[in-house]
Amino acid sequence: MRKLGLRATAPRWRNSEEGFTAAAERYVLDVIDFYDVRAGWHRRLYRLSGAVVILVGAALPVLTALEFPGKSVAISGAGFLVAITTALKTLYRWDVSWILLRETEIELTRVYLAWRAGGLGTDTSDGSSRSANALLDAVFRIRRRESSEFFKNLPDPGPAPQPVNGGAPNRAVR
Repeated sequence: MRKLGLRATAPRWRNSEEGFTAAAERYVLDVIDFYDVRAGWHRRLYRLSGAVVILVGAALPVLTALEFPGKSVAISGAGFLVAITTALKTLYRWDVSWILLRETEIELTRVYLAWRAGGLGTDTSDGSSRSANALLDAVFRIRRRESSEFFKNLPDPGPAPQPVNGGAPNRAVR
């Protein structure tokens, strides 16, 4: 299900009445579309959040110089908006994600087109999968690499809580 161009979940395998190769191709095309749509949204969010920080941040000195009812609320609201927008940009890393998603989409498209051109793997002996296995292997490698690349730059949350006396981890705040 898609709303506003966003997928609710990552693409899933769907069997095809036309066979394994058709199902593999449909899956890969869904994955490419998924990365393309997500990259577009991350680009929009990155640019929008940057524009909000610039425009509202630039308005703060103007707001402080003016005299109007509710001035302190307007200044506080503007500062709050800049702080929240900056925090969201930092948390979601839309710039890094945009680049990584676009690079992944390009690599997936390259692999898919190589497969369509017959240059990816060899056909199976019975001719049924037309190297669909090689296509899927390449797609899964690319997605695994993308995931590793994204998560390697996240801050380390620290060591996991250790069980006390062999029991469940003690997570109570003291």
